[in-house]
Amino acid sequence: MASNATLTSLAMLKVNIDRGRDYFEYLRPFILQVLIDHRPSPVTDLVVKEHLLNDFGLEIPLRAVQLVLRRLSKTHVLERLRGVYHIIGQIPDPSISTKKPEADRHINAVISGLLDFHHDGLSPISTEDEAIETLCMFLSEFSIPCIKAYLRGTTIPDIAKKQPNKMIFLSQYILHLQKNDPERFASFIVIVQGHMLANALLCPDLQNAPRSYQGVTFYFDTPLLVRFLRLEGEIKFLAVAELISLLKKLEARLAVFGHTSEELIGVIKGAAHHISSPDGQGSIVMEARRNGTTKSDLLLLAEKYNELLRDAGINIVDTPKYIEDHQIDEKVFEQVLDDEISYYNPRAKQYDVNSVRSIYVLRSGLSPLSLEKCKAVLVTSNFVFAKAAYQYGQNHEESREISSVITDFSLANMAWLKAPVGAPSLPVMEFLAYAYAALQPSRKLLEKFLMEIEKLEKIGTINQRDHQLLRSSSIAQEEIMRLTLGEEDALTPKTVLETLERVESEIKKEIMDELEKEEEKHKKTKEQMETARKERDILKKRIYWKCQKRAELCAKGMSAIISIILVTGFFVGQGMISTNMVIGLLLAASSLLFSVFSLIGMIWGANVSKLLRNIEDVCLKHFLKKESKDIGIDLNE
Repeated sequence: MASNATLTSLAMLKVNIDRGRDYFEYLRPFILQVLIDHRPSPVTDLVVKEHLLNDFGLEIPLRAVQLVLRRLSKTHVLERLRGVYHIIGQIPDPSISTKKPEADRHINAVISGLLDFHHDGLSPISTEDEAIETLCMFLSEFSIPCIKAYLRGTTIPDIAKKQPNKMIFLSQYILHLQKNDPERFASFIVIVQGHMLANALLCPDLQNAPRSYQGVTFYFDTPLLVRFLRLEGEIKFLAVAELISLLKKLEARLAVFGHTSEELIGVIKGAAHHISSPDGQGSIVMEARRNGTTKSDLLLLAEKYNELLRDAGINIVDTPKYIEDHQIDEKVFEQVLDDEISYYNPRAKQYDVNSVRSIYVLRSGLSPLSLEKCKAVLVTSNFVFAKAAYQYGQNHEESREISSVITDFSLANMAWLKAPVGAPSLPVMEFLAYAYAALQPSRKLLEKFLMEIEKLEKIGTINQRDHQLLRSSSIAQEEIMRLTLGEEDALTPKTVLETLERVESEIKKEIMDELEKEEEKHKKTKEQMETARKERDILKKRIYWKCQKRAELCAKGMSAIISIILVTGFFVGQGMISTNMVIGLLLAASSLLFSVFSLIGMIWGANVSKLLRNIEDVCLKHFLKKESKDIGIDLNE
């Protein structure tokens, strides 16, 4: 049974992540502590495995225990005699006691936050044991299935019964931490990364695997491409984008089959045609409504999606032709799929069958023992599809060890184990994407919800507008998951009416928010205009006084020249002459100007002072006009 010790042990695994050791060295301190505390004689892998489960809550395969015991024997801690080990030397202190407090701090932060978290006073988790069990239940979902070399799906001991309502509640808690409590969220990620490291302990062969995926082509299926194109939200996009980035660094090739490309176009166009219809459902339609994506936006994306894939290094390749020697029994595989998956669209099943068939053709009779040697594999976000392909593949050499289909999380976990420090955010994105997906209503819950609103409209409890709101609003789906935690029995007419109330409240809130935003925008615009006006006035004032000073200097200079000419003209009138022809002409001109100015003064009362002011005004207008043209501001406003 999973316990607090399980979570603490996972957190302790993460504490050592940055020390550059291989992942089996992470198990060494736990085994050393078992040897110190219990001193078993003889030391067998089975005994150590039991102590690891009882003391640390970790279900470790015998092969992983054997590998670490073999390493310890090389350091003279153990000696192997007649097939069993005996303690012969001083056992070094593994420092478990120093690591445990830090691990406990992370665990306690997450658990206490989960116990305090609730919606409207309601929570399916009321005790610390329930919180621990729910966390372990959540982590156990993130195993690496579909690869036979992995002896168990998870190191977490078996949990009696999965409880979907608690998983949904925990997903709500995780997203709450991500948005509102970064410190506790970081503590949760410590546990997540510890679990991903623990997954490596399930497969001793992984230690000797190549450090890259050179020579392997990963073919993405349609749901993953939908996520990559941001059609299901930013978080799911980031998870796929982070995986793509890591795979490229590990030298993998990324591709899409031609028939998958065809299916993707159909999915996008189908969503586009239903985006405005009240009957439109599905994650793409709901996300589009949530983000204000239009029909034309989706149709444009359907035209240019190949460019986005190409830019990401994902090639669209022709679907392999049918080769009789490497074909699968499609009817048998279709039956396996029918047993596992309920398809909305029959064509989707045909595309899945074609994808699996294509992988078998590409492997061309290979029987790979590791992912790094499998040549081709399909990557899907659909765990049930991957499970069906694995089950079918157990009867075929080409995929008995390595399935033709693996989940994106399995691939992300295995790729991350090759370079955990080089992709620190990958676990965060993967778990957030899972949490978001968990909050989508199931097909059965959604069908029951639609039936309930039909009934309520028929009896007149809600009107046609209410009916359309409930069918088309993404808020409605979020609310029914919040109120029911995914349980069909919890969906009642009262639940539907509460959902409607929340939808209308959110719509009113959105309208008020929009009004407030508009008012705030208007206020900011006015403030900006006022600021700009003040700045313009300051600039105009500064330029005006600069031009005024220049005009004044210009007028004084010109007045000085005119004064000299007039004085010279006065003396010429008094009989001053010159024998020099040029000077004589200047004196004559001065005398003429003096006479003209005197005449104007007698008729209009002009004097030097008025002339000075007039010259100053003319200069000022000239300078202001020039500055206005240079800076583009009308200084005469």
